[in-house]
This record gives sequence, C-alpha cells and structure tokens, in this order.
Amino acid sequence: MKHNRRFYRNYDSINRFTFNVKLDTSDLFIMANSDLRDEAFRILKAVRAELENYIKIHDEFIHSLNPFIPYGDEPEICISMCIASSSAGVGPMAAVAGAIAERVGKELLNYSEEVVVENGGDIWMKLDKPITTGIYVNNIYFNDNIGIKIYPEKMPCSICTSTSRLGHSISFGKADSVTIIAESGALADATATAVCNMVQTENDINNALDFGLSIDGIRGCLIVFRDKLAVQGDIELAPLK
Repeated sequence: MKHNRRFYRNYDSINRFTFNVKLDTSDLFIMANSDLRDEAFRILKAVRAELENYIKIHDEFIHSLNPFIPYGDEPEICISMCIASSSAGVGPMAAVAGAIAERVGKELLNYSEEVVVENGGDIWMKLDKPITTGIYVNNIYFNDNIGIKIYPEKMPCSICTSTSRLGHSISFGKADSVTIIAESGALADATATAVCNMVQTENDINNALDFGLSIDGIRGCLIVFRDKLAVQGDIELAPLK
C-alpha cells in the first residue's frame, strides 16, 4: 500500500536499476540488475492479455466476491487467482495485484539474478541480500514507521498489504492495514483482503491473525488497527532508516 514513497529500505542499489512500467491500470515499480523495462512491458502486456481475454468470456470472474469455481479453460494467471480465492474465501480479483507482480518478477529472473516488483504496494522479490521493506500505514500512530526485514534464504516471497483506508480495492473491514507474507503473490494478496475484512474492532484482531496463519502457504501476518499492532508467524520487524 505504498503510494508516494517506494517500498525498499536499507538496500544497496548501486549497479541496480529502478524503473516504472505502466499499462492501463497496472503501474509497476521494478528493481533489477539492468534496465529491463522493455522485457517487463512485454511480460506485463502478455499477462494482462491473458486475464482480459478470459474476462471477456467469463465476466463474472471480475465481479465475484466469493471463491470462483474454474471452468477448466483458465490461463495461468487466472488459475493462480482461483486457487488463492478458494484458500482465502474471497473473490479472485482480490488476488490480481499480487499475482501480476509475481508473474512479472519470475519471468524477469530470466534476465536478472535479482528482481523486485511492486504493483500498487504488493511486492514480489528475489534478492541476494537482506532487505527491509517499509509498510505504509495511514494513521497517526504508525505512519511510515513499520519495517519488515526479509532474508535471501526466505526468498522468493511476496509481501502484500490490504487496507480499509487507501486504494481502489473493495474492503469490508476497518483495519488500517493488514500485511501478509507468502511465497505466492496471489495467495498473499487474497489473504490480506480476507484478514482485513475480518477486522471490525480490536476484539477481532486475534481471530483474524489465527485465520490468516491457518491458510496453507501463509508465513506471517501483521495487523494495524488504530493504536494496536499485532504480529504472528515468521515476521521480523526492523527499524526504517
């Protein structure tokens, strides 16, 4: 959920390139070992075409707020979103940003040993050094003051954040932010939405954490609700510099 300042902290970016790739509603911020904007645009265009062509046939895919039962003709991007949708109990489009970030990132590994892809605040990364990512929380207690440290041996991984306060995604919860770590971008994104939807008051935090960690493939969950911060699973908090 980072909009005005980008995600990475405490990482030596010398001899690495950062660039933006935009196509319609997708706005990717990428770090790699070389300038791969042409390759990234080609990959993004192909992924979006897969998704858009499928939606033309099955328009309920984009509108469903519940797990989507596959027809059997799904392209790769939609399969990952359907699996995540079923695991988290939300609609498949809750997984779209994380799924696209992961797909673009994985394909860019054919050209670069290290890749980070941010898609609207949802991140997929594969690096050879530790990194501290900043989680943007739009409240007076934790504004721009939460960092999560990720080590190379735990990558590739996805870090996805859902919020009731920012962005265009539908949210039925009241959490300031929910951040999920998983290997799968689609699963991290969908689970962040599901957990965020569960939090209406601070009394819901523990149950929401338990639910997030009960989903196979979820490594860690962080919830911010007003002046409360709760963490469960494999998450190491770190100061931002």
